[in-house]
Amino acid sequence: MTSLSSALSPLKIGMVGAGTVGGGVYEIIMGRLGGSTSKASAPTPATGFQNPSLRRCVISKICVRDLKKSRNFQIDESATEVVTDVKSIIEDDSIDMVVEVMGGTSLARTVVLESLKRGKSVVTANKALVAAHLDEIHETVLQSNGKVKIAFEAAVCGGIPIIQTLQGCFCGDLVNEVMGICNGTTNYMLGKMEEGADYEDVLKEAQELGYAEADPTADVEGHDVRAKIAILAKLAFGTTVSVNSIPCNGITEILPTDFEYAKLLGCTIKLVGTAVRLSKFGEHDGDLSVCVAPKLVPKSHFLASTRGCGNVVAIDTANLGLTSYGGPGAGRFPTANSVVADICRVANNTASADPFPLSSSIKLDHDYASRFYIRFSFTGDVGIIGKVGKLSGTCGVSINSFLQKPIKDQVFADAVITTEECKFSQVAALCKEISQENLSRVTPLVMPMLSDAN
Repeated sequence: MTSLSSALSPLKIGMVGAGTVGGGVYEIIMGRLGGSTSKASAPTPATGFQNPSLRRCVISKICVRDLKKSRNFQIDESATEVVTDVKSIIEDDSIDMVVEVMGGTSLARTVVLESLKRGKSVVTANKALVAAHLDEIHETVLQSNGKVKIAFEAAVCGGIPIIQTLQGCFCGDLVNEVMGICNGTTNYMLGKMEEGADYEDVLKEAQELGYAEADPTADVEGHDVRAKIAILAKLAFGTTVSVNSIPCNGITEILPTDFEYAKLLGCTIKLVGTAVRLSKFGEHDGDLSVCVAPKLVPKSHFLASTRGCGNVVAIDTANLGLTSYGGPGAGRFPTANSVVADICRVANNTASADPFPLSSSIKLDHDYASRFYIRFSFTGDVGIIGKVGKLSGTCGVSINSFLQKPIKDQVFADAVITTEECKFSQVAALCKEISQENLSRVTPLVMPMLSDAN
């Protein structure tokens, strides 16, 4: 019996970008989902069309910057034309869908918006683009009155289906908090640093393995996570959060000594993106706070067990409590799998009609409350505990513990205080006071601390 989907004419796709993810998408679509008609030229494994409930798709055009550049995947020239001008895809009326896997936010924005305006649905893996132009993209889709859709599962956490989950699995629920490890590169690096590796050495290793780019700024400074948590915050709470407004700290200031102190506290260190409703009159009924920061995570916390390039997202809701979603957060086929899943959903008209179904007027307040870890460096000055204690009292910060390893060098000594719960603004004020003292060599390092209950 022939299904309606398999009886339809093949859906023609124009793909912009042919890098690591694009190559994976091409191999899956053309080799496994029946896109290629030639077994000789189809990528391995060329098993043909296996799922009759899915509409057959074919990538009829790929746009690249350089035609002469070698690719690490085989293109079926009998089915796919390779071009260098995005207009030849955007303005081609025979193309039904555009897949954007080129990255960046300038030309990619043009590709996505113009494709949507011309009646072509779009699948993208571009978190920076979606986060930076979220409202513009959303409005363009809504103005089509259902004629086009946009899907972006691969934009957040690679192969983990977190976008679909937030779009449709909490319809009768209220989300209190979304929190997660959303960058595989920094998670890999922090794991190696915990084992004793130096930051510069492990960064070089990550670049050699292909985990980190030649310019690693987006990863190590937390910008990648910042874009992802902005997208998750919109899906979970209905509030658009300007990416540039999100407090963001990366991992560049973390030293081996921080892992030594973390171990003394029964913790490890993870770069975490968080979006949480603060409490005003009760639990999670206040403003929305969004931030990106390395955090001290108890060894007993489930986030602590996420190793290597893995990602994990935790969602705390009124009905379900805490649920978590983990898996590969990057890589050729994990990310390509999410892109292809979106292609299939759009092709079979099961993708979300509204990419951001929630809308709210929740106000933003990034001055969140937490316990904090503060590491400061000093020059072996007498009375260090008393001085820091006095400054803490002035700033309204209560100290929970004071940690100091034996001083081996009077010029390069350091110590750590952990605080009781207080506002980030109070800790920032304390660090400013410490920095102005003669005893301080550098600006103190601040990291929020998760509790076992989180």
